Amino acid sequence: MSHRSWISVSGFIWAIAGILLLYKGAKILSNEESGSLWLAAAVFLGFLKGRFILSKTVQRISNRIFSLPLPIRWVDAYPKSYWLLISCMMLLGLLMRLVPSLWHGFIDVAIGSALLYGAMLYFRKAQEVSAQIKR
Repeated sequence: MSHRSWISVSGFIWAIAGILLLYKGAKILSNEESGSLWLAAAVFLGFLKGRFILSKTVQRISNRIFSLPLPIRWVDAYPKSYWLLISCMMLLGLLMRLVPSLWHGFIDVAIGSALLYGAMLYFRKAQEVSAQIKR
């Protein structure tokens, strides 16, 4: 796969995870009183997290992928620290069952919307890579 494809795959992974978390969290919040207010606050918080925190991760991972020689193996595309982070996030997701439902839904929506924002950044980066290659 090309560099652009690898960056796009990263975006698709984040988008799928984001959609699933956003759906799950919105479903939980829809059962709560004043759930719409909590939903809006979580989406806003997720936007901020995506804009100021995850954007750096997207930039770092995209630059790493772009710097690798083709063909890129799956294990080489992402650093070990990235896999560790994903594993820890999955473990935290399992522990979320212990959190009250209102906070569970809020956190799911916030993380889901942040991941969707990050996915959008990956797709933009893939377009930039494509434009650089065409020059």
